[in-house]
Amino acid sequence: MELVISDSITLKPLDISHAVELYQVIADSRENLSQFLPWVDDVIDVNSTKRYIYERLHSGKAGSQWFAVYIEDRLSGVFGIKHIDPDSKGAECGYWLADFARGQRAMNQVLTKIVPYIKNNSHAKVIEFCCLEENLASIKVVQRAGAQFKYY
Repeated sequence: MELVISDSITLKPLDISHAVELYQVIADSRENLSQFLPWVDDVIDVNSTKRYIYERLHSGKAGSQWFAVYIEDRLSGVFGIKHIDPDSKGAECGYWLADFARGQRAMNQVLTKIVPYIKNNSHAKVIEFCCLEENLASIKVVQRAGAQFKYY
C-alpha cells in the first residue's frame, strides 16, 4: 500500500523493480551511507541491489514492511519496519536517505505519518530506532519525533 506523506513525499512498497534506480541512489551516496550502514559495501551492482531488496522483503520477520521513499517523485531512500516483536510489541524501524535528500526534514514528515500508521495497523506499542551513536542526524530526527534515548 502506498502511503502519501505530503505533496512531495510518498512511501511506495519496496519492490525488485526499484533495483536499477536504487542502485544509482546508493552508488551516488556510497561515501556517506557506508559510514553508518554495513550492507552498503555489499551493494556493488544492480544484481546485488536486487539481493538487498529481496533479503528485506523475504526476511520472514513478523510485521516486516519495506518502503521506497520518494521525494518529488525521485527515489530517495528506504524506510523499513524491520520487525514487530510479538512479545515486547516493539516495532524496530530504520531508514536511510540519499545525500541529495538529506537536510530537508523529509524523515520528520515521514515519522509524523508512519507512527500512527504502525499504531493503527499492527499490535506494536513501542517504536524503536537503532543507530550508531555518532549518527547525530538520525538521532535528532527521532528525538524531534518524540523518541527517548534508551541505551548505547
